Amino acid sequence: MGSRYVSAVLGAVMLVCATAFLSTAVGPQMAEATTANVKTCGGGSITLKAREKRTLVLHNRARANRGLRRLCVDPRLTKAARSHSREMVEKDYFSHNSYNGESVGARLRRFGFDGSVHGENIAGGYGAHAGAGPTFERWMASADHRANILDRRFRRIGVGTYTGDYEGIKGYVMYTVDFGSRG
Repeated sequence: MGSRYVSAVLGAVMLVCATAFLSTAVGPQMAEATTANVKTCGGGSITLKAREKRTLVLHNRARANRGLRRLCVDPRLTKAARSHSREMVEKDYFSHNSYNGESVGARLRRFGFDGSVHGENIAGGYGAHAGAGPTFERWMASADHRANILDRRFRRIGVGTYTGDYEGIKGYVMYTVDFGSRG
């Protein structure tokens, strides 16, 4: 009877270890493949990729911890952010301006957002630096990026990620976060 118990316990421990190992081994790929629906500023819903949703959650947590209002997702800002992340990866450049020199404000207007105040954070990375957590930590460690995240005027956000080959690096994840006051 005792050996059956020990075998059952060892089997359970092995199952837990295998599950933990597999979840970390396939986590990043699975994380990018999953999506989540979130409410938009207008009361509708939009589908965000897992990294985009995590980025939104981190922004709102940092704001809440400082007594600031949460940011709501604006579909126009989200489309602009996704487009910019994709363009930067596909054209191998890193800048707030679009590849053709278009400014952030002009790009946001092109996507239908005409808010009176706007801002943008961009970042990219691969491997351990590709996750939303490490990316957000780098932004919070930078005075200018942190100022955008914690700016009281901003009420709307668009988060866009794109994964691809960037400057010869496969699996590079580019992040663009666009902020706006109203629109």
